[in-house]
Amino acid sequence: MFIAFEGPDNVGKSTSAANLATSGHAIYNATKGVHQVEQQRINPEPDLLVTYDRIDWFSHMVYRLALPTHEWNDARVRTVFAMPDTHLVVKLHRPDMAEKISDELYKTGTLAEVNPVYYYFTDWLMQLNRIREYNLFKTISIVEVVNDQQGNFSQRLAAFDSPIAERWDEADGWTDEALLELLRHEDQHR
Repeated sequence: MFIAFEGPDNVGKSTSAANLATSGHAIYNATKGVHQVEQQRINPEPDLLVTYDRIDWFSHMVYRLALPTHEWNDARVRTVFAMPDTHLVVKLHRPDMAEKISDELYKTGTLAEVNPVYYYFTDWLMQLNRIREYNLFKTISIVEVVNDQQGNFSQRLAAFDSPIAERWDEADGWTDEALLELLRHEDQHR
């Protein structure tokens, strides 16, 4: 199984990805080539769980559209590609918390500009994935996070889009294990 975690900084993507990976380590910044290698590796061992901490083109697109005046000093070309074998999980800051998050790369409040772009881009991807009969991603989830950077961290499943789940319950106190159970259920019923 493949799970890709996306979202702005300080939402716990890296932690969730490492927690769920069979190896205990997530692959950072998935590219098309990296994903192809992992598909070959997992093919004979379908019980492996491979996680990605960011998708190269997704992060690149969102951050550059959210912060158009920021100097990136990175002209590398990104290849946009579909991952129909991968569950996409976008973790977002609860809107009232995003403006309070400090980050080592950006000043406090910057993530309040990035967070809504992730939300709207994910909403659009959910719609497009549905129209395309789920051939872009296997499922797309939104997990809303509260991170006050004082040690208080919580998350809830805010949206889940799949071809088989007719309904899902919004859940406070959401855990990585609950997410994995939901995604495994999805895989078993496809």
